[in-house]
Amino acid sequence: MALRWTVLILAGLEAVLWLAIGANGLFSRSDPATRGLDQAAALIATAVFALSGLPALVLAARDRFLPVALGLTLFPVVVTVTGVALLLLWR
Repeated sequence: MALRWTVLILAGLEAVLWLAIGANGLFSRSDPATRGLDQAAALIATAVFALSGLPALVLAARDRFLPVALGLTLFPVVVTVTGVALLLLWR
């Protein structure tokens, strides 16, 4: 039962972040030269959420395959932390 709530909370936080990044990217008032980058970030955030966060929410809501749902929820975090670490080490 605790794993289910953990997955629901983490996937819910991922959904909130997706909404923030997506709304900021789509309704950005930045320079027209960089507006395309904002829209690309919103598209990438939407794709990541559609492939990991949404299935994790559905699996946790149905109380099915909770370890898989946890893995789907943590996948974007692991990729982001690994990417940032590699960027910092590359310098």
